[in-house]
Amino acid sequence: MGYLKNSVKKFKDDFFAKGIYDILKALGIFLVIYFTSTLLPKEFTILKFISTEYLIKLYCSFLYTILVFIIAFLIYNRIYRRKYKALQLDNFTDELTGLKNYKAINEYLIRTVQELNTGTKINSFSVIIIDVDNFKAFNSAFGHTKSDQILKSLGQLLNNDRRVTDETFRQFLRGDEFVVITKDTSLGEATKAAERKRKMIENNVFNIDEVFYKLTVSCGVTEFKKGDDTIDTFLNRASQALITAKNTLGKNNTKSHY
Repeated sequence: MGYLKNSVKKFKDDFFAKGIYDILKALGIFLVIYFTSTLLPKEFTILKFISTEYLIKLYCSFLYTILVFIIAFLIYNRIYRRKYKALQLDNFTDELTGLKNYKAINEYLIRTVQELNTGTKINSFSVIIIDVDNFKAFNSAFGHTKSDQILKSLGQLLNNDRRVTDETFRQFLRGDEFVVITKDTSLGEATKAAERKRKMIENNVFNIDEVFYKLTVSCGVTEFKKGDDTIDTFLNRASQALITAKNTLGKNNTKSHY
């Protein structure tokens, strides 16, 4: 979040430097004149102050300035919102896979927990952590370039295999773990979904530069316990389930912890 905040601060500084400051200054001058006039003696009321033709024109000019300010503010605010969303999307997107990255996981979980606690949008949610089996050995055998291409293809495969209520993330910047947050999904349903994804990956053939590779993955699954869990305890339990799956002979399996 620190990088995003600094980027937004820089954008705001640039945003206000391009015209907004001058418009605000003009508006400030008008407000000073207006409120100063109210302090004049009774015979110099604001109505009399603007009664001359010159002052009426001046007053209209200030009104025009306010109108321009409002229009400019609305335009710049629209531009700012668009650029902020683009900046946020870029900051929360994994460059290799196109999935949401590890920075986005916590933000997404905070919102999901709020949705669960209010009970207005979802009734439950679970997490699936997917880890590629023996990927360090694959990386050593075929190199970083091939490994990155495999992870990119795997990320696309997982992204295509998701429901509207699911969101898929890449766990770490240089890692081979993926996280799937499944809304309105119980532990049993999430375990079935994890098994489906595991079998899909096992049966898939990854074509990298006309060379074909096979992969297997292990999955750890858990469901968020409303009223008992924090985000940390929730993710830690899923990680423990994944460790159990990785320590199973042959790997390539799914384990769940309640």
